[in-house]
Parts: sequence; structure tokens; C-alpha cells
Amino acid sequence: MSDRLTAQFAFLNEADKLNQVLRATTLVDASRPETSGEHSWHLALYAMVLADQAGC
Repeated sequence: MSDRLTAQFAFLNEADKLNQVLRATTLVDASRPETSGEHSWHLALYAMVLADQAGC
């Protein structure tokens, strides 16, 4: 395995730990706190979908 691939997997493993970090905000239905992993996932989706609107 290349050094780059090893580093990429290490990053993904660290990012996965965000699912254990609870945020102060709750889900829209107020059923439970949102995790940092969920928040990051939604932010990434918004960035990908709306990238063409950024004007860059």
C-alpha cells in the first residue's frame, strides 16, 4: 500500500470518530443531539450540490 493511500485511510478513520462527538444542537425533530459526523456529512453534501453557485 502506498504512503498516500495509508494517509488517506488514516484520515478517514479519524473522520469516522466524529460520529461519537455530540453537538449542542438537536436534529430537526428534536429527538436527539446531532453528532459532529452527521453535521460534517450534511455540510459536505451541501457544498457538493451547491458548488456551481459559488461563482468561483
